[in-house]
Amino acid sequence: MSVAAQVTRTSTAIEQTYRERRSGFLAWAIKRVPDPDTAEDVLQDAFLRAVAAGSAFTVVEDAAAWVFSTLRNRLIDLWREGFAHQRAGEVVLSQETLERVAADAGFHPEDRAARNELLAALEAAVAALPPEQREVVLTQAIEGITFAELAKKTGISIDTLMARKRRAMRKLAAALEYWFED
Repeated sequence: MSVAAQVTRTSTAIEQTYRERRSGFLAWAIKRVPDPDTAEDVLQDAFLRAVAAGSAFTVVEDAAAWVFSTLRNRLIDLWREGFAHQRAGEVVLSQETLERVAADAGFHPEDRAARNELLAALEAAVAALPPEQREVVLTQAIEGITFAELAKKTGISIDTLMARKRRAMRKLAAALEYWFED
């Protein structure tokens, strides 16, 4: 028999064994992995590897043993990968756990959207202030400059700057109150 014929015969034997014993292989794999989808993926991968390796070695005495060995070896590879991730300190968390942690930390998507809307409303309210009030608020809030430093820099009295900031803060509070009610 030619090599090509032996390769074809081996591949056919592995395929036939897979079709006949797939449910048994799958049941065995399901007992050893976290979920049925992973078991199915491992079985498919093992089958493809068995066909590829079986083609390289043209003589396969027991196709079922060949597929089973390939499946077992593939599971061992997965376990080793898992242990390597654990040794590296990797932790696998469920989606629910991640969402709960994010929400507790203030990173819930709805919270983020609300913060972004609030920030946009605040920016619009600041932009709507008269220029002299806006300058006092932005200079103090963003740059952290004191009234004394700002008075020295602009030549405007501290009392006038404080009055401008007070009027600006009232307008901002009213604008944000409107936003919260809306």
